[in-house]
Amino acid sequence: MYGNIKSVLALLLASSAFLTQSVVESKLVFAHYMVGTVDPNTNHARQDIDGAIGVGFDAFALNVGQPGADWAKNTVQQLFDYAATKSFKLFFSFDFYGNGDINQHQALFNQFKNHAAHLKYDNRPVVSSYSGGNIGPDTWRNFKNANNAYLIPNPEADGNYYNNPSAFFQSWGSALDGVFSWETAWPDTSDKPLNVSSTKDQAVKSAADAAGKTYVMGLSSLQYKHCCGDSWYRGGETNLPERMGQILSVKPEFTEVITWNDAGESHYIGPCWPEGLTQEILQYGNSDTAPHNGWQPLISSFINAFKSGSSAAAMKPPSGSFAGSMWYRGVLTSCNGDKPRGAGAAVDAVNWAVVLPAGSSGMKVRVTSGGQVLTTQNVGAGLNYNSVRGMRTGAQKIELLDGSGRVVATANSKVDVSNSPSNGFCNYNYYVAGLQ
Repeated sequence: MYGNIKSVLALLLASSAFLTQSVVESKLVFAHYMVGTVDPNTNHARQDIDGAIGVGFDAFALNVGQPGADWAKNTVQQLFDYAATKSFKLFFSFDFYGNGDINQHQALFNQFKNHAAHLKYDNRPVVSSYSGGNIGPDTWRNFKNANNAYLIPNPEADGNYYNNPSAFFQSWGSALDGVFSWETAWPDTSDKPLNVSSTKDQAVKSAADAAGKTYVMGLSSLQYKHCCGDSWYRGGETNLPERMGQILSVKPEFTEVITWNDAGESHYIGPCWPEGLTQEILQYGNSDTAPHNGWQPLISSFINAFKSGSSAAAMKPPSGSFAGSMWYRGVLTSCNGDKPRGAGAAVDAVNWAVVLPAGSSGMKVRVTSGGQVLTTQNVGAGLNYNSVRGMRTGAQKIELLDGSGRVVATANSKVDVSNSPSNGFCNYNYYVAGLQ
C-alpha cells in the first residue's frame, strides 16, 4: 500500500448479477447512502439514483438515523418514488448509533417494505443495519420472523463476531440471513501507516459459509472526520484499490461501497447536497470543492469484475482504453495546525490507480509533484495502483504514456498542495482527479 507498485492478482469465480424485484443467487453491489435533508424542489434525489445507476450499483442501503423525522421521511419518499421508475432498488440500513430503538426503525420500514422499488432477495424485503449487535439475537430474530425479512445486519458489537465467528453464528444463526462487516473496510486506527487487511473478513466469511449465511464486505477509500466534537483519520492512500483485490479474493455474496454521500467521514464518491450538511462539515467534506467522483470509473471496473467473475488482473475499463484517477491530501503531514487522531498513518504521497484492457503493453504512468517528476512506472492490463512518496507543495499530476512515450491521458490537480492549515485545522480529506 505504501510505496510499492501493485498489480492485484485475485481469481474470482462468481455468478453474474441480474437485478429484478426479487433476486436469488446474485452478486449484488450496494452503495451506503446517508439519508439527510434533500430539497424536494431540486432534482438531487434523481441525480443520486441516476448517478448510482451509471456507476453500476444495484441499490442504495439507506442509512436512517432519525426514522421519525419528517425530513428523513420526505427524502426516503423522494428516493422511492424515483427508483420505482428505474431499474434500481432501495433498502433500509437501520442506524442504531442515530437511534437505538428498533421499533422506530420498524415504523419507517413498514411504510416502504412492499414498495415496488424495495430490494427483495429470496423474495423477501432486505434489511441491514449500521451497528445493531448490542440489541442481541433475540430482538433481531423477532424482527426477522415478524417481517419475513432477508436480514443482513452489522452485528460487530457482539464480542464473538471477530473473536470467535463460529460461536457467533451458533448463537445468532436463526436470527439472520447474513452479516455485514463495516470496520474491516479500512486499516485499524493507528499513528503509523498500516495496510488494510482481509484477515477478519476471511474468518467471518468462512464461518458464515459453514452456517449457510451470506456475507457483505465493505469497500471504501478513507475515513476522515473533523466535526461534532471529534477528529480522526484512518489511512486512505491506496486503500480503495487494495480493498478491491481483497474482495475479489474473499468472494463475498455482496459488496457495499462506503459511502455514496457521507461528507462527515469524507468517504463519499458522489455528491453531498449542502442543504443536508452543517457548515462545520462543509469546511472539509464539500463535494463541490473536493469532489470524489473521479473514483467512479475505477469502481465501475471493479463492479463489472465482481459480477462477471474476472480477476483484478483482468479488470477492464468500463469504456474506452483506460480508467483511472489520482488522489492526494491538500496539506503535507508537516502542516502546523489541528491534526486528527491517527494522523501518523498518513504519508506525503501522490496516489493513483489505472485500469487497462487486455493486451495493453508498453504503458507507463508518470507521477509529477510540485513540478518534479517523482517516478515513471510500468503498467499493464488490469488493475494497477501505487502510493508514491515525496509529494511536494504545488500542483500534482499523473500521466498515462504509451509505448512511444506519448501522453494519452492526464489527471491534473485543481487544488495545489500547501503546508498551511485552513480554518485552524489540517484538512486530511482527499482531492480526487479523474484520468482524462
